[in-house]
Amino acid sequence: MNVGVGLAPDRLYTARFFQVCAAVTVFMTGVALQFHFGQYVEFLGHGVDTLGRVLSASMIGTLAIRLRIGRWIDRFGCRPVWLVGTALVAAAVGSMQLTSSLGAIVVLRMLTTMATAAVMTTVAVFAAQIAPPTRRAESIGTIGLAGFFGMMVGPALGDWIFAIDPSSSTPYRIFFSVSAACSLLAGAVMLWPVPSGRISQGAASEGSVLSGGRGRAAQWRVIVRHWPGTVFLVGVVFAMAFCVQSLYLERVADLRGFRDIKVFFFVYAPAAMALRILFRRLPERLGRTRTLLLGLMLMSAGLLALAPVHSQSGLVIPAALMGSGHCFVFPSMVDLATYRFPAEHRGTGTSLILSAGDVGTLLGFALLGEFIESWGVNVALVALATLVLLGGGVFAIARRTALRRPLRGVRHEPTAMLPP
Repeated sequence: MNVGVGLAPDRLYTARFFQVCAAVTVFMTGVALQFHFGQYVEFLGHGVDTLGRVLSASMIGTLAIRLRIGRWIDRFGCRPVWLVGTALVAAAVGSMQLTSSLGAIVVLRMLTTMATAAVMTTVAVFAAQIAPPTRRAESIGTIGLAGFFGMMVGPALGDWIFAIDPSSSTPYRIFFSVSAACSLLAGAVMLWPVPSGRISQGAASEGSVLSGGRGRAAQWRVIVRHWPGTVFLVGVVFAMAFCVQSLYLERVADLRGFRDIKVFFFVYAPAAMALRILFRRLPERLGRTRTLLLGLMLMSAGLLALAPVHSQSGLVIPAALMGSGHCFVFPSMVDLATYRFPAEHRGTGTSLILSAGDVGTLLGFALLGEFIESWGVNVALVALATLVLLGGGVFAIARRTALRRPLRGVRHEPTAMLPP
């Protein structure tokens, strides 16, 4: 995965591409297994509001280093960042079972989210760099299929683990150990030698520009010049919505009398995967703006459909809607943000849009926990669905306004029916 910023192979689906897909599948299985993390907090005697505070506090470290991740990728390449990141995730997650202190848990969780952010940024950069300009969203989306598969397997694996005896410490030791093993295996997959594609010599490394003493100032000048506008807001609300399935769904199920949540992910992931395959060229043909807005509407509808659910079978419709929304939003969102950045600054552009997700995750974990504890699940879900729609509305208005005037500092590329 040592692709650097200049990777420009002649075709999209290469041996390296499928190697990354395999590694992402294994890594995301371990990440999705952590969707059950709330059970450990409950096992220690804490409530939903405490869970929200722990998770929000753990996001601070990711926000602090997010833009540095882009600089590291641009300087060292994707593969070294991936390997270090997977090793750190394994160490932090594996150590979680050794402590019951909330302070220590916050520190370990912070290290986990920081390393996970580094790993997933390398995937997004790789997907953007390996594809021809008009197929970047397709590349991001196709590699994302691997993530969806891991997202389907991880929660089911967690349900099986906690079927042992959630009142004892045994399932928690297995839970953290398996998650750590998935991260180590993901790193090992990327050590297997495969053809890495053609390296373009035309672009200078951003590391050479941004790694010196004035690197931070230079990076901020790049960000200001190529700021993606309201796509950043979309990243925030999208991440807030994703907080529901990533950690609060299990708490919601527990409050409503059922703990098994694998049905949701057995529908969510396949729905997203199927639509991403069937409509992989949709951002190119319909336009990334319309595709993104469609996804936000589906996610909002899914959150509203989740509000009245009181059984496992009731999770099917919300899962289908939210999985479909995720399928359409993420590739278009990342592509809309990163296309404004030239190739030598693509790592910074990718880190910037993913930092919007960090902001949304921090806000989502804290606010959802407080809302659920104070006003109940229904109020929290309806408020979040409304926020997603409002974010989409602001984005749509801003895009329509922006299309009436030329963009400064952006190199225009072939687009779909709508401008990008």
